[in-house]
Amino acid sequence: MIIVITSQNRRHITPHAGKCRKFWKYELKDGKVMDKQLIEVEKEASFSQSGEVLEKLLPMDIFVTTGMGDRLREKLKNIGVHVIVTGEIDPDNFINSLV
Repeated sequence: MIIVITSQNRRHITPHAGKCRKFWKYELKDGKVMDKQLIEVEKEASFSQSGEVLEKLLPMDIFVTTGMGDRLREKLKNIGVHVIVTGEIDPDNFINSLV
C-alpha cells in the first residue's frame, strides 16, 4: 500500500492540498513501513497550477491531508485514490495508527 501525505513544512500533515508542494510518500507492506521519501515539486507543478505533481506521486492508494477542496478530492477519487482528511498532524503517528 502506498500512502501520500501533504506536508508543506516537512514536519506536519498540512492543509491546502491543492497548493502543497511537499509530500511524504510511504510504502507499507505486511504492516511495516518499507520506504519513506520526501517528494518536492515547484509551485508551477502543484495541483492548483498544472497538476503535474500527480505524475510524481503516483502510484498511490491513499492521499492524506488536513484540508482540501472538492475538485481535488473528486479528481483523486476518479483515479481510484482513497482520500483521508484527518485531524492528526504528525505523519508518522498517522501511519503508525494504520499498521
